[in-house]
Amino acid sequence: MAVDEQALATSIENLTSTFHSSAAPPVQMASAHLAAVVAAADELLSTDAVGILLLDDTDKLRAVASTSALADRLEEAQQSLGIGPGHDCMARRETILVEDLAAEPDYAPLVAELASLQIGGVLSAPIWVGGAVIGNLNLTRHEAHRWTEPEIRAAAAYAEVVGQLLGASAQSGRVRPFPDRTHTTDTGGGNHAG
Repeated sequence: MAVDEQALATSIENLTSTFHSSAAPPVQMASAHLAAVVAAADELLSTDAVGILLLDDTDKLRAVASTSALADRLEEAQQSLGIGPGHDCMARRETILVEDLAAEPDYAPLVAELASLQIGGVLSAPIWVGGAVIGNLNLTRHEAHRWTEPEIRAAAAYAEVVGQLLGASAQSGRVRPFPDRTHTTDTGGGNHAG
């Protein structure tokens, strides 16, 4: 998929300027900002779902923001099983590209857990804060999908925005280790046809 580089730059600029001008209470502000990031990524990249997993106080991945029930289910299954692109992203400290989740033997338990859903391609980009990977941003498509370089760069840019937000919030003491879970929609099947 072609990514409009100007639209990406504008989206990132809008997100970061909103973060700096927000007057909302700290925890609510972080939750709202994470919801804004997943919504912006979903809109620009026309994905079927976007979600964010972050490490909690006990170093367990926890879903904190999503665009749909599809993202929720993928994030929750990765949490409960301890496997998936999000976990591999954390372990390898790099972006994980999965063209077709069902074709990856290592993810068979995850595919079985999500059998009622149609999940094909998954991209998991690391979220960095202070030189450490503290979570990941996951893009999901219903169909198998070969991720393009522009999509990979865009996912990394949105993950970087999340890292900047969380890093700045942690330094200022304005938020807990991670915010409450937020949803941008409750549609159950993603925002786009893919």
